[in-house]
Amino acid sequence: MNNKRVKGLWFFGMSGSGKTYLSKILKNKIKNSVLVDGDVVRKYVSFDLGYSLKDREHQILRVLGIGKIISLAKKFPIISTVYFNKKLLKLCKKEDFYVLQIVRKNKKMIKKNNATYKSKKNIVGVDISYEKFKKDVLINNETKNFWRKNKILDAL
Repeated sequence: MNNKRVKGLWFFGMSGSGKTYLSKILKNKIKNSVLVDGDVVRKYVSFDLGYSLKDREHQILRVLGIGKIISLAKKFPIISTVYFNKKLLKLCKKEDFYVLQIVRKNKKMIKKNNATYKSKKNIVGVDISYEKFKKDVLINNETKNFWRKNKILDAL
């Protein structure tokens, strides 16, 4: 995606991958940006949904709607969710949202230390998998500036 056309960012990845960390850094760097965290949307908007695959699919469409509203207000949404799918990628491309999966280099430590993974039901990365589709991936190698390896993010 041409970074002159980027109208929003969408990060997805497992809990503990670095989505919120990166979102906060870019919020301070990008004028008129608004953070949209999937967990916050779930708490205040999608409280009627559970964590099944079907509910997660509904949730990400609601998050997309919030991102569109922010974009229409001439603000720059920085969105982060755990779940993402191929259908949403197509919708994000129409909105000129740059989508990036964040993967923590040491996934085993995340699963061992993050409370999310203590449950074995309806957990992305445990019993819910990502669909296979072509996507940009950023490896969080646990350095402060791991995101600077991405040309689009570094240019923002």
